[in-house]
Formats: sequence, structure tokens, C-alpha cells
Amino acid sequence: MPERPDLEYVVPILARELAGATVTAARVDSPVVLRVLLPERIDALLPGEEIRRVTRRAHAVIFELAGARSLDLVISPMLAGRFSITLPGETRIPTDLAFSLVLADGRELRYRDEVQMGKAYVLGRGEYDKIPGLASVGLDVLDPKVFTPDAFRAVARGRRDLAKDFLMDKAALDSMGNAYADEVLFEARIHPKATVKGLSDEELDRMHAAIACVLGGATRTIAERAPALDEKLRDFLKVRGRPGQPCPRCGDKLRRASVHGHDAIFCPSCQPEDRKGAVAGLRRARREPG
Repeated sequence: MPERPDLEYVVPILARELAGATVTAARVDSPVVLRVLLPERIDALLPGEEIRRVTRRAHAVIFELAGARSLDLVISPMLAGRFSITLPGETRIPTDLAFSLVLADGRELRYRDEVQMGKAYVLGRGEYDKIPGLASVGLDVLDPKVFTPDAFRAVARGRRDLAKDFLMDKAALDSMGNAYADEVLFEARIHPKATVKGLSDEELDRMHAAIACVLGGATRTIAERAPALDEKLRDFLKVRGRPGQPCPRCGDKLRRASVHGHDAIFCPSCQPEDRKGAVAGLRRARREPG
């Protein structure tokens, strides 16, 4: 999915290019991605609406619409979703087109998704509690005034899940997904299956520093390289997408593990698994209520 560094680059471009644009039609090539949380049809709701602004909330892009009703178009790109804006007169339809808005100036905002895992929601303004994962958003990991070591430790305190699951919880941290969770854990030298409750204060401080370093560095790298709007940069990541390759720190072979339905790439030497501590932590988690 587009993660926080990607969205920090994409959302300002969408905001700059689309603010004030009027929607004349909506095209739905993949109905499975669309969720209209209102009784009207989409072809009655969106034409005539003006895109007032474009913002981000956790992993979703929010298009605030101004027109006869106060509406939001919220797109959660998930694994493979991406955006593009066509030039006027562009008629070629890509095979991965899922949903698009035709604009009055002849351009088209396209949401493309080759695996159709993303979702586009049309709903009343600010009704984020109707969208899974958006009701509550955690600490802004790119705001140093908010994301302090003390604030991070307070969020982590009492968590009984695994380190990778914790990092990907948008209600705790705003935010990261699969790729950057791997990068953060590698930087912090913490195994993806370590229990958060079993981490020391020193390890939590390492994780905090790694989050700020990895996500901040990635945000700057993407901005400096300025890719096309629909291009997702990942070639600068140290471990993600590189199982079986040498660890860039110690040379050991990077491995893949499964963490509750997600894969995790890690170095067994730099991120050793404390099996005894992990098992004990999981047993405590099962015994303790809540």
C-alpha cells in the first residue's frame, strides 16, 4: 500500500492539481472497490461537485467535495492502489483502472488498482467512523512535537501484541504499513515477533528513534527524487523486498517470517529472536483479560 512517506509526496500534488476542479462524471470500472454509504447512486451524487481540498487521514486520501451536499470521497489504496491525472484528450484506458472522476477542464483523476484491494468510499463529511481503520488515528510519527519518546512509550505500555502488528496499528501510530514496519524493526534491531510488552525502555527508545529516522528519511528521499504520481519508490529500502539477499549491516542472509497474515523480512543476526521471552510474553497475553 502507499505508506506515510508515499502519501506525504502524493497528497500535496493531488491538492495542488485538483483544488477547485469540478467533477462532471464518475466512471466505475471495478465496482468491487466502491462503497457509496448514501442512498443515492454515484452518478447522481458526484457530478457538479467541486473538489475543495485533498488531505490525508492515516492510510487514506480524502477528497473534500463542495456542492449541493457536504460529501467526502475517501480512497484507501491498500496494497497496489495508485493515482494518476490525465491530460485533456487522453482516451486510453489502462487495464488496471478501478475508478475515475472526469473533470470539467478535460482532465481525469484516476484511481488504479491491479489487484482491486483498495476501497473508495462516498459518504457524508467527516463520517470516518463508518470506514474501517479511520475512526481513530494514532500519534503523528512525523511531528516531533507530538511523537516524543515519552508519548511513544505511553502508547506502547501494556501492549500485548507483536512488534510488527503494533507498528502497523493505525490507531496507535500514524502511520506505516508492511514495508516500513520491516525497515523500522531492522533499524531498531528488533525481531518482528518480539512482544511489545517484553521490550525494555531502551528497546522502545530505539524503536522510537528508528521510526523517526526511517520514515523521515524516506519522506525526504521520495521528495528529492520526485517520481511520477503513480510510481511507488521502494528501491532504497534496506530489507523490504530482499529476502535471501545479504544483510546490508552484517552480511547474513535476510529471512522471511509470517506475522498474522503479513510477511516480515528481517536479519536473524541483527534482529535475533528471544524465543523464551516471546513465548512467555504470548502466554501472559493469553492469560491476561482485556
